[in-house]
This record gives sequence, structure tokens and C-alpha cells, in this order.
Amino acid sequence: MDDGTLKASGQSVWEQDNPFSLNNSLILETGDKADQIHISQTRPGQLDIRVNGQLYRFDSDDKDGTPLTFHLKTHGGNDNIHIDTNVTQPITVDAGDGDDRVRAGGGYTRLFGGNGNDVLHLGSGLGYAEGNDGDDLIFGGSGDNVIYGNNGNDRLYAGAGPKSKTSYLDGGNGNDRLYAGNGHTVMHGGAGDDRLIGHDRTTFYTGSGSDAVVANRPGDLIYAEAGDEIAHLNGSALTTVTIDQTSLEGFVIKGSAAFVQRVEDDLALLRSSPQGKQMLAEMNAIARRNGAPVTIVEDLVDAGSGYVYGSQELKTLLQYEHAPVVGDDPKWGFMVDGVPGSQADRAEISYNRSALDTQAGVTFSPITGLYHEMVHAWNAANGTAFTGSTAETFDGESHDVPNSERQAVGLPTSAPPFDFDNDPATPSSNTNPKPFTENALREEMGKPPRPQYVG
Repeated sequence: MDDGTLKASGQSVWEQDNPFSLNNSLILETGDKADQIHISQTRPGQLDIRVNGQLYRFDSDDKDGTPLTFHLKTHGGNDNIHIDTNVTQPITVDAGDGDDRVRAGGGYTRLFGGNGNDVLHLGSGLGYAEGNDGDDLIFGGSGDNVIYGNNGNDRLYAGAGPKSKTSYLDGGNGNDRLYAGNGHTVMHGGAGDDRLIGHDRTTFYTGSGSDAVVANRPGDLIYAEAGDEIAHLNGSALTTVTIDQTSLEGFVIKGSAAFVQRVEDDLALLRSSPQGKQMLAEMNAIARRNGAPVTIVEDLVDAGSGYVYGSQELKTLLQYEHAPVVGDDPKWGFMVDGVPGSQADRAEISYNRSALDTQAGVTFSPITGLYHEMVHAWNAANGTAFTGSTAETFDGESHDVPNSERQAVGLPTSAPPFDFDNDPATPSSNTNPKPFTENALREEMGKPPRPQYVG
């Protein structure tokens, strides 16, 4: 459908050799003028979308009864988009160029401001927002949220909500103001002269620049440079850090300009994180040893983040039509009988920068997922991925979880202990050591450890 006011098209993502689609989306696009858009739900199973006074009605579920993801692209112009609070449909909004105003509803919502000075409001559902270029004003809703200001002098507010609420704020480049909210907030100032203000329990990463922190509660965690201003320490734990300014050799980023900037924002936090700095330094050393970095690529089909093993050895086998390598073969970087396997030197991380996953009521920020995949990259580059599986129980059912996943989280496995640091004076372990676990970063951020992989 394309009537000159609204263009509608569908998109389905399928897994190879799988009859079921991973996700189905309805893509709605307007033109480059200033659009007024209102999304509401007045009857079950349908959404009403009014564009510049013209009403359109769409089914909210696919033919299998699964809710569609609505993807709204408004392109240029100073757009105004309002989603009613009773709309719980998963919705992504790309506001495009212009000074846009977007207000989310009650479902899982992802907002991208684009170029311009935007005002974005998240809602009561899971929320993700990027300001992109421009001086943006972004408000978190009552649901768990993740907010990135990106480039520009931004103001980010985690917002009010229940005590269980979690927020993640990243100012990016520019002189930003970050305000914590209810529950637990992790905030990163990024590059520039930033001001970070706590509220309920808060973890502060000041980033580079001349920054100021206003802590609010005993037990807050502060990672700041020596010259930063710390006001009202109030029993907070202050860790003085030196930003890692070395060139990044362990990773290369491929994707759109917005994706590259977003990944660089995450890497900037890791450069000021005690755990992250160790990870980046080790991956730099591995890239020099193995002769290649890990490539971080953009997940363009919303399939989720993941690690893909790759090596010149496997490429050569395929070139000469050798039998395929399957299972826990050491050529996939797995250890066998305590002997490390092959080392990955052509690996990729596919990163979905806006995916928010939940487990047992806990929301996982995208940077946590990226770090998890970096751990896989570290194991594969050393040939130290565990074989076998460990049983986990979820909803009364037993699941065989690959030991390679549990060791990446930092959980005990059924695998024989291994001496990861090659030091007889330290004990061997059946899981990865710090900092090479997801839970190491979660602990540093003041978050609860991930208790299991399935959930």
C-alpha cells in the first residue's frame, strides 16, 4: 500500500531450514514533511494509525496469532508521534531528520531520534531510545529502559517507577546531563564534560572529560578519573580509574554510521571499566598474536546478538571440499581432554544494539549482551571453549545447556577444571575466570549475577 501519505509493507525473517519465522514486521513509512501521527487501539486485534488526519487500520497479529512488530519510519521533517498508553504492541520508531517529538505507549518500544534536536519519552513497557545526532532530551518511562544520547549535548532522565525498575543511561559525545531515577540506574557520561546526578541506587561511570558526580546513597558505585568532581560521597564506593586511550586492535566495527557510533559508545564505557579494560587489553593482544581482530557487525534483521566462530583453517578445509567439521570438534575452538582447540582468527559478533532481553524479571542491557559475546570471542581465540553440557531447570523442565554458554556467563559447568592462566600456583576452574565472564561486568555495575543461562 502506498497512497502518498503512508506506505505499508511487510517483512519476515526466517531461520534457514526452519519452517517458523523468527519475527514478522509491518513497516510504515511517511514522507519528508512534518507529520502528525497518532497510534491508538480502539478494538481488540487492530491498531488505528492516524497520519496527518487520515485514519488507517491494521491487524495487530500475524496469521499465526503472534503480535506483529510495527516499524514506523517518518524520514525528514519535524514530526510529532504519540502512542496511546493502552497500546502494548512492540513498536520501533525511526524519526529521521528533523526536530522530532515522540511519546511511547505501554509496550516494548524502541525510539531513534535521528538527526536533529529531539524530545523522546519512553513509556510503561520496556524501552530503548537513541538521540543520535543533535542536542536531545530523553525521558525514561516507568518501565525498564536503556537510553543513549549519542552525539550532542543531551539531557537524559531515567524517570520514575517501581523499586524494581532498572535504567541504563549513556551520554555519548558532548557535554551531557544524566539524571538517575527510581530503582537502580547505571550511567556513563562518555566523552565531554558531563554532570551525573544520582537518585535511588546508582552506578556512575564518568568517562573522559571534566565530569561532576552527585551521589545520593550509601553503597553507590563510582568509577571516575582522578580530576573529576565528586559531591556528596555519602558512603559511596569510589574507584579511581584511568581511561584506556590505546588504539583498539582487538575489534573492528562494520555497519551504518549510527551503529558504529553506538558500538563506540559501548567501547568507551569498557575503556573506563576495570573489568572491561582487561577484556579489551587481552583482545588487543590476541589480535596481534592471531593476526586478525574480531569483527562486530550490525544485526540488520533483528535476530539477536550472537558470536560466529571463523578461522582460516576452516576456510581452507571448505576450499578443498574436506568433510564438514561438526559438533564439539577442536577445529571450532573447543578443548578436548584438556588440550586447547584451534584459535579463531576470522570471527564475528553480530550485535543487536537495541534488543532488551528479560530473564526472571531482570532486564539485560545491550552492553551486557555484547560483553557476553566478547567472552565467547576470547574463549574461541584461545581454543578454550568447554565441550559438553550442564542441566538447568526452567519452568519445571530440564534443559541441557552448552558448557560454553555457562562458562561465558561465569557459572560452574560439568567440564573438567582447566588452568586458564597457565599458572600452577592458581587453582584450575570449570568456568571462566574474571574478567572473562558476563557476571564479572554485572557485579562491577552493581547488578545481581545471572543465575543460569536458560530463562
